[in-house]
Amino acid sequence: MPNRLALITGATSGIGAAYADAFAQRGYDLLLTGRREKELNELVERLTQQYSIQVELKIGDLSDPDDLLALVDTVSQFPRLDALVNNAGYAVDGRLGEVPWEKHRALLDVHVTATTQLTHAALPNLLTAQGILINVASVASWIPTGQSVLYGPTKAYVRSFTESVGLAYRREGLKALALCPGFTITDFHSRMGLNPETFYQTRGFLRAWTAEQVVARSFRDIEKGRLISVQGWNYRLMVFMVRHLPMRLLFAALGRSKSARFTK
Repeated sequence: MPNRLALITGATSGIGAAYADAFAQRGYDLLLTGRREKELNELVERLTQQYSIQVELKIGDLSDPDDLLALVDTVSQFPRLDALVNNAGYAVDGRLGEVPWEKHRALLDVHVTATTQLTHAALPNLLTAQGILINVASVASWIPTGQSVLYGPTKAYVRSFTESVGLAYRREGLKALALCPGFTITDFHSRMGLNPETFYQTRGFLRAWTAEQVVARSFRDIEKGRLISVQGWNYRLMVFMVRHLPMRLLFAALGRSKSARFTK
């Protein structure tokens, strides 16, 4: 009997690479996508040496309409698919008028269009397999991000979209999850020019967690039938506060934040 198959976008590093490890440990064959071929080849070599699985690569940029369409066509023609992880994503800092439209379009295509279109293409096979759909959103999906203007809104779409799909197909066996991490120790922030040694905190309300911890929590939440996964007591508390605090207090707190995700 063939192994189950998982497709992971943005698998080069961080949360995507941690999901590749996690599914490989569970005996899934993998189709990994990303833009950095050298790093992906190194990941494939390690995974195939460590686990008895097959790994295929598809190099591409999901902000490129041709690359996205090629991946959608590939997914549509799969004879089977047991898990889809829409992880590809990034942030562009700046207020609305300070960022060229082409950068806004690219972010919308990666976070919104690619997530939606790949989920649509994969859905028939995921339903047949009663499989797993994981879409990576963010704690910022609950928070206005005025200084990274499309980050919060697009992640809010990913979260709400996943909740809607998950509820619509729950009775048919689909296990859908919106992953909503807070600060996570990956190369996400270093690629934006931030120093990981000074940016990430090891304690307190803005403590950062590892990608492996975030992914492990998500599998526990899937097993419990949850639609949302938030790693860390601090970020679960943050989400609770954001959802229940009066908006004037939230906006005042964001005004004092040092994170570019939230404010200047």
